[in-house]
Amino acid sequence: MPPRDQGPNVPRVLIAGGGTAGHLMPGLAVASALTDRGWPSEAIQFVGSAKGIDAQIVPAAGFHSTLLGGRGLTARRLNLTNARAAVGLAWATLRGVALVGRRRPAAVLSLGGYAALPATIGAVVWRVPLVITEQNAVASATNRLLGRFARAAAVPVRGTGLRREIVTGNPVRREVIVAALESGDARARLGWPADATAIVVFGGSLGSLRINSAVWSALPSLRERDGVFVYHVVGKRDWDSRPPSPSRRPDGSRVSEWYQAVPFDEQLPVAMAAADLAICRAGASTVAELSVIGTPAVLVPLPIATNDHQRRNAEELAAVGLGRVVPDAEFDSERMVAEIDRASEYQRRTAPPSRAASPCPPDTAFGRRDSAERVAQLVIEHSSAVPQSVAPAARPLEEHRG
Repeated sequence: MPPRDQGPNVPRVLIAGGGTAGHLMPGLAVASALTDRGWPSEAIQFVGSAKGIDAQIVPAAGFHSTLLGGRGLTARRLNLTNARAAVGLAWATLRGVALVGRRRPAAVLSLGGYAALPATIGAVVWRVPLVITEQNAVASATNRLLGRFARAAAVPVRGTGLRREIVTGNPVRREVIVAALESGDARARLGWPADATAIVVFGGSLGSLRINSAVWSALPSLRERDGVFVYHVVGKRDWDSRPPSPSRRPDGSRVSEWYQAVPFDEQLPVAMAAADLAICRAGASTVAELSVIGTPAVLVPLPIATNDHQRRNAEELAAVGLGRVVPDAEFDSERMVAEIDRASEYQRRTAPPSRAASPCPPDTAFGRRDSAERVAQLVIEHSSAVPQSVAPAARPLEEHRG
């Protein structure tokens, strides 16, 4: 147990990273878990990206943030774009090192990705206790580079390749846990048909052209299938390119009774909880949220994802019986309709399970309902000082040594 701070200055935690929801949301979940344990929110500071979503999301969640410039390299080759990105990242790193030196936090929590690099290097330079989190089944380049300096590596599953890895699951936001616990009445709250096989389709905040095209091409076939309802989160990028609204079903039912399309859904976890099947990409946050909610999924990994991490993420969900993996090149309207027919047939033959009563087995899937609390505990365990207001840590988490 670290020594408890007795002075007037409250120990500070820096959370390094952001830029994308996949990196930022787990960090916000851990920050909330730290405040639940008694760490003052004003002593938790994010150091993220000026080019990402950090500026809107972090203050809205009640935390301070420092936004640095720089961006990730687009490919492993020398060109003008990468040269400019490298210069920007180098300048951001100098600022990050200086920031850590001024603040001298009790701990730095790194979320991985390029936006985490400046403050994470600062933690190494100033010998500040460092805990890293990895959201994917394969470690990112930043985490592989700096993981050797970390006191612990919080990972979703074993075998990420990081030293001192501890399986915590990938932290998910509170709304996901609430959606899992209240899944029984989610469909009624959304106004979806009670007796249909409900399919939620999404591809991230921008969307997935591959998945969207498959949905749009499949609409004539889906229109002929009674008892199927499709909720399609198109994404902002492709929203203006969508085809005209399909026509009514042959029985005269309105289009909204069998197909609904939206550009974005801030309450997507509720839709996931209401659905019988999800069709989506296999980003780390998506796979973790599906694990926590318990919704079966057809996962179409993004083939250009770094280190093929989306395929590995999808395989982890498939290994616990919650996912089917379809390669991107094989996913078209025919395959989509076949997967929906499979789900519909399964729904006719079985009673829906109670997701609230049967979460995924711990340590076998990305999602754990206590993941954020477990990562917060690692931060507390390894901090150089802890506020007096922080509740004592539970039994220390054990390192997986393979």
